[in-house]
Amino acid sequence: MHIFHYQLKLLLRDRIVMFWTFIFPIILATFFNLAFSKLNSSEMFEPAQLAIIEQKENIEFKSLIQELSKENDDQLLDVQYTSLSKAQELLKEEKIDGYLIINDTFKIYINKNGISQTIIKNVVDSYLQTRHSIETIAKLNPQKLKVIIQNKINMQKDYFQSQNISSLDATVVYFYTLIGMACMYGSFFGLKISVHTEANLSRQGTRIHIAPTPKWKVMLTGTIAAFLCQYVSIILLFLYLVYGLNIAFGNMSEYILLLCAIGTCVGVLLGEFVGNAFHFNENIKTSILSASSLFLSFLSGMMVVDIKYLVQEYVPILGYINPVSLITDALYALYYYPTYERFYFNIFLLCIVALFLLVISILFLRRKQYDSL
Repeated sequence: MHIFHYQLKLLLRDRIVMFWTFIFPIILATFFNLAFSKLNSSEMFEPAQLAIIEQKENIEFKSLIQELSKENDDQLLDVQYTSLSKAQELLKEEKIDGYLIINDTFKIYINKNGISQTIIKNVVDSYLQTRHSIETIAKLNPQKLKVIIQNKINMQKDYFQSQNISSLDATVVYFYTLIGMACMYGSFFGLKISVHTEANLSRQGTRIHIAPTPKWKVMLTGTIAAFLCQYVSIILLFLYLVYGLNIAFGNMSEYILLLCAIGTCVGVLLGEFVGNAFHFNENIKTSILSASSLFLSFLSGMMVVDIKYLVQEYVPILGYINPVSLITDALYALYYYPTYERFYFNIFLLCIVALFLLVISILFLRRKQYDSL
């Protein structure tokens, strides 16, 4: 317990590592939220503003318009019935996107081209084409019309089970990747533990090597201390994302915390692996870990979301050995998939990566010898 307390104090006193592991992910999450909140607001869909002059009543078309004008997330049109002069005035003042005169024929009037105007035209064209097809079939083969109506009814039956997802937001992938990168920042703590046990790199390492305490006990307590420090930082980041930035993670916090715990283990072990495997000074090893974390995050889609899908399509093996990608994919599976098979598969792969790093790190550690202390 005394060794653990000593290792924990050494880690908490390192201000640079504390900044990169505790503060930097929160700052980055804040900038992400500022950028993506504007991006999401710019993609809000506005219904097309349409005025209708009904010179001759058309019950079927009016029913279609009522359905398309319902106030919900899928609202396509915002319709008002008015006179011709009023519609012309509204169009001139650009308060509507176009107006439609309904008589024996349909006439659309617009003053410019755009998405809203295209929507209005497509709605009218689709209705006219469907009406013409039904009238033609009714004249040529009335029995066929009965079959078509029956097939239409069957097609409207719901054969699928719906899953209620609060927000299908593509930008959450960036925050998933941020959590994965934050887990990899545990490598800085892991590197510190490795440096503290190397006699040629630190005074603590010299004292450890001449002390009667077994080296494995020092490494184990140091690894546990590093894990606790990094895991606390991940929990704080997660709480900030959920309650501070209102990022949707679903109602599966226990699974996310389990994933973050395993991801933190991988990060700490990655730091110990680099610390034990390379014979460089601490600054170079830190640079290697920083570059590695950024590169793994890049492959997971942190900078460009499409990179993640390109890797899955052309170099899928990178997705299976990249811990940041595995964490991101596991969070994605929790949020979008009704079952846990994909989530547990990513957990399994993370455990394999952690075990590999642990074994290699131990092998390098056992081979280290010093001519003199």
